Amino acid sequence: MTIRYDVVVAGGGPAGSAAAWQAVRNGARVLLCDKAEFPRDKPCGDGLTPRAVSYLQKMGLGDEVARFHRLNRATIFSPSEWELSFPNRPGMPDHGHGIRRTQLDTMLIEHAASAGADVRQGEEVVGAVTDDDGRVTGVTLKSGEQVRANAVIAADGAYSPVKRSLKLDSRYHGYSAIAIRAEMSAVRPDSDSLDIHLKISHRGDQLPGYGWGFPLGDGRVNVGLGYVNSYRHWKQINAAELLGQFMATLPREWELPPVDALQKSKALQGWRLPMGFTAWPPWRPGVLFAGDAMGAARPVSGAGISKALQSGLAAGECVVAALTNGGPGDFTHYEQAVNATWGREYRRGRLFHRLVGVPALTTAGLKVLDNVAHPRLRARLLFWENTLSGS
Repeated sequence: MTIRYDVVVAGGGPAGSAAAWQAVRNGARVLLCDKAEFPRDKPCGDGLTPRAVSYLQKMGLGDEVARFHRLNRATIFSPSEWELSFPNRPGMPDHGHGIRRTQLDTMLIEHAASAGADVRQGEEVVGAVTDDDGRVTGVTLKSGEQVRANAVIAADGAYSPVKRSLKLDSRYHGYSAIAIRAEMSAVRPDSDSLDIHLKISHRGDQLPGYGWGFPLGDGRVNVGLGYVNSYRHWKQINAAELLGQFMATLPREWELPPVDALQKSKALQGWRLPMGFTAWPPWRPGVLFAGDAMGAARPVSGAGISKALQSGLAAGECVVAALTNGGPGDFTHYEQAVNATWGREYRRGRLFHRLVGVPALTTAGLKVLDNVAHPRLRARLLFWENTLSGS
């Protein structure tokens, strides 16, 4: 007997697991599929901002998250050194955490399963099933099996097979960041700071991006960098070489391993991060997009986990509301919810990416930033808001 679900979620990362959890909590019968067996790693900076922590708390995972390495601030090098504290707002956490994606994503997919979602690990969604009118009515798995559903949430990553199978165009075309990172040991005390280095360059050009060192506790640190493809020569950059140059600027007493050793041990991982919406509107009849499949990462900082959680929770709520009150043909209220929350910020972010793709403008902007003394004004110039809470 073929089981028909209310909702099939493609992808078991933060967006997909949050969507599945929310849809189940709202009364839907949900199937969540991911091609990997968990725990599995995912290239990422491994830092949770207070906003991300708040979503995990709302999902009932506050105690679990609190066990991981606590982060209380950010230290910015521009190249002068200055500090930003996380905000203290009523009802909001004032801290972040360093947490590996092996741990975070496993915790989230197990949470969705414990809420009542059917979870299939090692089951890759390769495309959407549509009816004669083009409405999505399910998914096709790599095995050839078709799973029918009243609606699909595509949270299947930057290269979303669901989105590709539908051959969709997007009203907005955000940019992507190219990022590379590795986890390693460092001879340094465990810090409570997210370290962000704004001076990274290619052949003398200041790049639109930054390097980072995010502590994970127990003497381990995630070191990486990312840059936006609005820089016209971005294809000429060897990301591993650039990371090696950046690591050479970090304190020698940390005794970080050389990049070639990280490559040989396969600790070095690169990825593409779509930002500023790459699937808009974020739905089509029968399907909603969330996380990287939507291009949900924050344009200015590239923060992706908080936006993945936020978009997943919104998709899980909106899909059940639509199925209850009107059917799967129209998810306009999801578009409205996303646009009301992020629309202005992401429009400005796409403009920001075009501007910082010009090295002379980026260099001038850093000089201005470096000479501003007021912390709140610096935060606004850097992140386009007063604090780090929205990252």
